[in-house]
Amino acid sequence: MLSDSEPSEARVGKLAEVYVTADESQPFWQPMPNKNGKNNDQYSIKCKFGRFGSTSATYINKTTVLCLTPSISEDPSEISTETVVLSVAMNGVDFNEDDSAVSFTFQGTGGGISTWVIIMGTIIFGLLLVAIFIFLSGI
Repeated sequence: MLSDSEPSEARVGKLAEVYVTADESQPFWQPMPNKNGKNNDQYSIKCKFGRFGSTSATYINKTTVLCLTPSISEDPSEISTETVVLSVAMNGVDFNEDDSAVSFTFQGTGGGISTWVIIMGTIIFGLLLVAIFIFLSGI
């Protein structure tokens, strides 16, 4: 059971360290290294940041793991603010998304509807009204 993350938000396009804490009654455990010394993603700790993907995590102690935010392929201007579920898989596969009460917020530079879209829409609507008025006055 995850209890918190610090920090709880980061900017899109910037890698950030995120400390995820677990409830002491259900702690993290340190994975055993492989016999042959090779890394196997299936037996490592991973953090998943909702739709933005998963990253490797580092065991700190029984209540804390360290995650890096994922590299996001979308341009920061395409995302305004998006909050996702943060989950952890102790075996690299089974994330606890359904049981996680911890959320993480990514902040992009987008602002929903662009100001230029609003301005151009207003101008076009105004021109349409003028055209209708001229047409009706000519009848």
